[in-house]
Parts: sequence; structure tokens; C-alpha cells
Amino acid sequence: MKRILLLLTALLAALPLAAQYDIPPVSEAKIVAVYCIHCGLIELEKGETHRSDCPYTNGSVSESEGSYGSGRASYADRHYDAWYERQAAREARKAEREARKYARPKKVKLKDYIPMAGQTVVAPQGATANTQVIAKYDKKGVPRYGLKNKATGKWIRKPQFEGITIVGPHAAAASLKGKTAIIDPDTGKPTTEYAFDQFKAFHYPDNAKNTILALAKTSPEGQRAWYMMKADGNGNYNQFMTCLDTDFYEDATGRKVIYREADNRKVGIMDEFGNEILPPIFDGLQNLEFAVNDASYYQARIVKEDGQSVRGVIDDKGRVVVPCRYDAVDAKSWGKYGIRVEKEGKVGVFDVEGNQLLPDAFDSLELDHFWKDDHHWAFFRGWVTDGDGKRYCALFNTEGEQLTDFSDSHRYGFELEDMTDRLEEYRIY
Repeated sequence: MKRILLLLTALLAALPLAAQYDIPPVSEAKIVAVYCIHCGLIELEKGETHRSDCPYTNGSVSESEGSYGSGRASYADRHYDAWYERQAAREARKAEREARKYARPKKVKLKDYIPMAGQTVVAPQGATANTQVIAKYDKKGVPRYGLKNKATGKWIRKPQFEGITIVGPHAAAASLKGKTAIIDPDTGKPTTEYAFDQFKAFHYPDNAKNTILALAKTSPEGQRAWYMMKADGNGNYNQFMTCLDTDFYEDATGRKVIYREADNRKVGIMDEFGNEILPPIFDGLQNLEFAVNDASYYQARIVKEDGQSVRGVIDDKGRVVVPCRYDAVDAKSWGKYGIRVEKEGKVGVFDVEGNQLLPDAFDSLELDHFWKDDHHWAFFRGWVTDGDGKRYCALFNTEGEQLTDFSDSHRYGFELEDMTDRLEEYRIY
């Protein structure tokens, strides 16, 4: 028995150290990849080489200039890097599973309602100056909602609704037998018929001055329409528009309603009182979720007669920031440094005030930066191609001023180190 134990101990000691840590041994260190600052990662084992326009290939720079450091990656380096990447990925997947586990909503069972059985409580769906929404739970813990007068404590409408939500000073959305209507919360009387499937509105009391809401109705053919309702001086709601779709939201400059008209299927925006902000002339509007000078910005899309979509940027004051003539618009990647536009393969840049900083005449534009004296400086790098297919590059500041001549060599940020008085400090937002 002692001999067997000694033999097992010897075998265990003879195992490679890497095997004990689940890292397979590496037998060779053949160079398989080079990183070139002009071409990026070149995987030699896949037969990749420098690009034809790379300065390294024509001898204008040395190998040490063309790569970061030695720029070489061996089997050993990549082997151990890959192992650590797998370890990190394994930990990330584990963390994601744990997050999903705790984020998964708990399935509500009948017994979960039992603690509320028989209770009557103030519901969180809101109140007006005179009225409070009350929830009453039956023996099984299922709630029904009603309205009670705050001053007298008497029922305005006894609990009978599947849901009540206060949506204005004189309006509440009430669901009864699967259908929704608008009722007066002070009297409990309906101001519309119980014929709607869904409602959208700005919730009270945040919308103390709100005058509009939307109700959805589905036809027997399955077509859904949204009816925009506006309140008169007496709190009665009247229909003023029919939409294919609508969304009530709040951005940096206030509450707004985006809608698609039923007649022309175009998209527009109105404020919380039903006043037009942008007319329904667009085929698509996307909120870009940032504001400058008290204006919110939207990517606008228009479909031309030939079916081609063109894009631009417009603000909620109706000011055209980027004309709708581009194939693509990117208003997020460069932050405050501008809006990248592309048309027929050529790119340019506008600032957020609507001034075109660089014409859409470049093959590519990059926002770059460099460090000097503990400061970060921003600049644009623009590439163009001549008739012979040769590429040239120049550097520009963030105001569109050209800082260097066009050259067929790669342009570096350190060429601008003596021009920092003409550069903007790098800060995306």
C-alpha cells in the first residue's frame, strides 16, 4: 500500500505545472501575427500581408516604425492570452446567469395574494384634488378598484374595475370587463364609451396641465387605430386625430407625443397640449437623446419618389441641422464634435449647430486625439483618393480648419504638437 502511495505521489509531481492549472503546455513560439499601425493586426498564419498602400511595403518606414514595439505575437503569447480570455468569458457568463436569475420576475401564484385578502387600501394609481383611487381585495387576494371622495370618505364608484389610472385633473382611464373608457374621477361617469383596448397618457399629477391622451381600438379585421383625444374647458374629451401609432415620452426639453398619421402615414410631433412641434411630413423620426441650446434633436427619414430613403437631423424647434439628403447619419459616435454624414460612399461632418465643418468629399473621416502636457487634444483625420487610386491624408481641427497638407503617408497626432493653440481639448460630452 505504501508503494502505491509513493508511486502516485511521484506521478503527480511529474505532471507539468501548466496541466495542474488547466493550461496546456506550449511546445513552440513561432511568430504568427504582426500588428501594423497602418494595416492593423496581420495574421501571418492565415497568409495575411501588409496592404498595398501601406508605407511599410514601399520602404518609406522601417519595420519598427510600422509596428507597435516588436509587434510580434507568438504561439505562446496568444496561447496564454486566449486562456485568460476564456477564463474572463467564463466568469462573465456566470455573472450574466446570476444577473438573469435575480432579474427574472417572480411568478405570481394565488397564495401570494392571500396576505392582501379582504383588505382595502389606497392604490398607487393616483389621485385628484377631490378623489382617491382605492383597491379592495377579495377573499382570494384579487383587487378591484374604485373611487372615493377624500373629504367625505364616501364612495364615488365602488370597487368594480380591473384598473383605474388617473391621467389628468378631470380624467381617469378605467378598465371594465376587458374594455377601457375615460371617466370623470370626481363623478365616476364615463366621458367615452367602454370600447377601447389600451390607453396612453402622461400620468397625473406630473401632467397637471395635460390636455391630451390616446385610446386604441382594434377592428374586427385586426387593424389597430389610435384616437387622439383633447379636453375642452369643461374636462370633456373630444377626438381630434386618428393615428396608426403614437408614443408619449419626455426628453431633455419637455413632454412630447410622436405620432404616425392614418391618412398619409407620415410622422410628426406635438407637445403635451396637442400643439404641433414638427409637422407630419417625415417617414421616420428617431429621438437622438441629447439636447443643445434648449433644443432636442431627431434623426429624420424621408422616402423619395424612387423609393430611396434619405436622412438628416432636425431639432424640435423645426430647424434643419442636417438636410435630408444623406444615405446615413451618425449623430452619436462623435458626441459634441459633430454629426457624421455619408452620401454615395463619401463622408463629411456637421456641427450640432447645423454648420458643415467638412464637406462630404472624404473616403473616410476619423475623430482622433493625442496627449501633450497632461492634456488631451482632438482632431480629425481625413482620407481622399486620387484618379490613380492613391490615398492621401490630411489633419483638421474640430472647427474644420485644415492643419496639414495632404500626404500619401500615414498622418500622426504628434504632427500637431506645436499647434495645440488651434486644437480643442478632447472631451466627447
